[in-house]
Amino acid sequence: MKKPITLFIISFLSASLFAQDISSTNDTSLYSGFRASRILSSYPNNQFPHPAYWQKVGDQMSEKFENAQPAGIWIVSLYQENGYTRLNFPSPGGNFNHIWFSNEDQNEEWLSYFDEHGLKVWLQVESGAADIDTLMQLIFDRYQQHACIIGFGVDVEWYQAQDYSEGKPVTDEEAETWENAVKSYNPDFTLFLKHYHPGWMPPQYRGDILFVDDSQDFTWASNPLNAMVNEFSVWASAFSPNPSCFQFGYPADETWWSQLDDPPKDIGQDLIDNIPECKGIFWVDFTITQIFPVTGVSEKKELKINLFNYPNPFHNKTSFVLQTDSKIKGHFEIFDIQGNLLIETPERIFTKGRYEIPFYNSNLSQGTYYYRFVSNGFTETCKFCRF
Repeated sequence: MKKPITLFIISFLSASLFAQDISSTNDTSLYSGFRASRILSSYPNNQFPHPAYWQKVGDQMSEKFENAQPAGIWIVSLYQENGYTRLNFPSPGGNFNHIWFSNEDQNEEWLSYFDEHGLKVWLQVESGAADIDTLMQLIFDRYQQHACIIGFGVDVEWYQAQDYSEGKPVTDEEAETWENAVKSYNPDFTLFLKHYHPGWMPPQYRGDILFVDDSQDFTWASNPLNAMVNEFSVWASAFSPNPSCFQFGYPADETWWSQLDDPPKDIGQDLIDNIPECKGIFWVDFTITQIFPVTGVSEKKELKINLFNYPNPFHNKTSFVLQTDSKIKGHFEIFDIQGNLLIETPERIFTKGRYEIPFYNSNLSQGTYYYRFVSNGFTETCKFCRF
C-alpha cells in the first residue's frame, strides 16, 4: 500500500453520481493474465520470453477462473528520464517531443502470435512528458490491425513524471479526450488508467474507462491478503459501476504470497469473490517466471562456452572474453537495461580457444548494460557497467 486512500472515498463515491452511461463495460467476462514489459532483469538470462510463453501464461491464468479470457497488459513504452519515454519500435520518421524509439520492433512477432492464438492485450505507455494523443497515434498506426488488441492504457504514475513524483493526477477533460481518441481507432477499444491511489484518477468522468490498481507492499498487515482485498475493494467502490482491474505479484509482497498454495488463483479468487466490479487480474512480470517458469529461452547445454568481460565496471574500454570448446559462428549484441538493441557486431567464426575482443565506446552514458553472444539459436547474456 503506497498511499492511504480512505480520505478520498467519499468524494469518489459522490463522483459516481456523475458517471456516464456505460455499455461496453457491462460485459461480465473476466480478463486474466499478465503484465509484460521489456525490463530484462525480470527474466532468466535477461532474455524476454518468446510469444508462446506469454500465451501459455495467459491460458494457464485464465484456466484458474470461471469464464476468463486470456489477456495481458503489454507495455510498449517505458519512462526513461527528464520527461522522455522510449517506444519499443523504430521511428516512422520525423521529430516527436519527449519520445525516443528502439532500433528494432519488439512487439510485432508477439502480437501476431496472439492474433492466431486468442490472447487479448491492452497496449500501455509510461508517457512522461510525451503527448498521449501522439503516442496513441504512433502506436495504433503501427499495430491497429492486430485482432489481439482491445485497448490502450496509461500508467498515471509516469504521466508528467519529470514534474510530479507520483505522476500528475488526470483531469476529467484529459480522461474524456484520451478515451475519445482511443475509440476513434476502434469504438470497441477501451481505455484504462492505472495508479495505486484513487486521487490520481479523474474526479468525475467515467465513460467506459477501466480503472487499474497496482498497489503493493501489504506486509504491514497481520493478514496481508485480506489487507489487499480490502484496499482493492475501496478502489473498485470509488469507480463503480465501472469495472476495475488489479495487478499483483510484486516482490514487495513475496514473503506472504509465496506461502500460498496457488498464489495467482488464491489471490485472484479472493478478489473475484469480494469485488463485484473486478474485471481483470494480472500477475506482474517482475516475478512471473517464479510462478510460470520459462522454457526454451536459453539452452546452455548445447554449447560449452565461458563469457565475461574485464574490467567491469569500466570507463572507456573493456574486453569481452569468450572461451569455447568447439568451432562456432556467432556475434555480440549490446542492450540497455530496457532491452533496446544498441550495438550489433558482424558475425564471425570462432575456433576452439580463448578470445579477447576489445570494446571501446565513449558514447555509452554511465549505467548498466547487457551484452549477449548469439550463435545459431544459442544465447549467453552478461551484465556490465560503465562509470
